[in-house]
Amino acid sequence: MVRPQTQSESKSHALSNWSSEMDNLFESFFRPVRQSASGAWLPAMNISETESGYQVDLELPGLNAEDVNVELHDGKLTISGERQTEEQSEDRRWHRVEHVYGKFQRELKLGTPVDEENVSASFKNGVLSVMIPKSEQAKPRKIEVTNS
Repeated sequence: MVRPQTQSESKSHALSNWSSEMDNLFESFFRPVRQSASGAWLPAMNISETESGYQVDLELPGLNAEDVNVELHDGKLTISGERQTEEQSEDRRWHRVEHVYGKFQRELKLGTPVDEENVSASFKNGVLSVMIPKSEQAKPRKIEVTNS
């Protein structure tokens, strides 16, 4: 026979459920992994600019340089790749999986003319860095003001 909950047990259960829901909310809000509307993996990307060019950094833990493609065409930088899933085995039970696997693609339209011939990319410690120099016409130039 099931006994009815006391008022204090009912409040305790409701508080426990609310606490669990708040934990889930914060966990999903602060999760570092980004996904597109289609569910594809979107690695975190930083973009910085100097007078001489742009630097694009992507966090790609668990990947190697061979797993990543970088293309620049008509002022659009495209970075794509894939993180393979881990092998499944019958003697291993997963309790939680937060790593994201699958294909990704990030695109960036560059609004400034760039020197496409001198773009370089390097991969170190799970971070891809793409250096994109601006073309000479895009770099600021000082114009001398003379007395007339």
